[in-house]
Amino acid sequence: MKIVTWNCKMKFREDHKLVFPLNPDIVVIPECEELDTVDFGDYSKTISDTYWIGDNSQKGLGIVTFNGFKISLYHGYDDRYKFILPLVITKNNLSYNLIGVWTQMIGKKTKDHKNYIRQFKLSMNQYDSFIRPKNSIILGDFNSNLIWENPRRIDSDHKYVVEELQKKDISSSYHHFFNEEQGEETRPTFYYHHKKGKPFHIDFCFLSKNLIDKLTHVEIGCFEDWSQTSDHVPMIIEMDD
Repeated sequence: MKIVTWNCKMKFREDHKLVFPLNPDIVVIPECEELDTVDFGDYSKTISDTYWIGDNSQKGLGIVTFNGFKISLYHGYDDRYKFILPLVITKNNLSYNLIGVWTQMIGKKTKDHKNYIRQFKLSMNQYDSFIRPKNSIILGDFNSNLIWENPRRIDSDHKYVVEELQKKDISSSYHHFFNEEQGEETRPTFYYHHKKGKPFHIDFCFLSKNLIDKLTHVEIGCFEDWSQTSDHVPMIIEMDD
């Protein structure tokens, strides 16, 4: 199974031509235009299912599947956390609980703010039973890092999310594969203002232990290949079936 997440920075009507040739089974695309409006050309024959949410038809969260994987919305979806999107992905007798993520700035930065990683943190109680210790996939643009808010202190919200997922035997595929620690990533997923000299790692794919045990490859896209299209590069995750 191959999963890809990539913040395409809109214009997915063109950008899908870059990501679909990666031959994914599941693609999670933050900042994606409404999928029903996109002409996928020859890819329309191979797409199995799509799902999209958003307030702006040019900029939402999209999920596309191939190779027989079908999408259904989790019955407990809570639109207070609109872009923390719980979906059930099925194929034959396989079933995965997937959460597509695009956290963002939604209000003023106060002590009780609900911006960025805190959106996911607050959603964790709502989706506690959905985030199972088996066949769980959580991925997308978290806009967060352990040192994101201030390099002189730990981002406690990010730390909380990572630790609470670990309690469920769910961990970051990138950190497991490359044997790196949170906050010490050597492969950026985001380049501020498209500048190579301003790299950050803010996109993640968390997997339950049974999927981590099947992990075969994790790849982060190259700046030179993607920087003309988006300030993010894709994360590509491969597992044995």
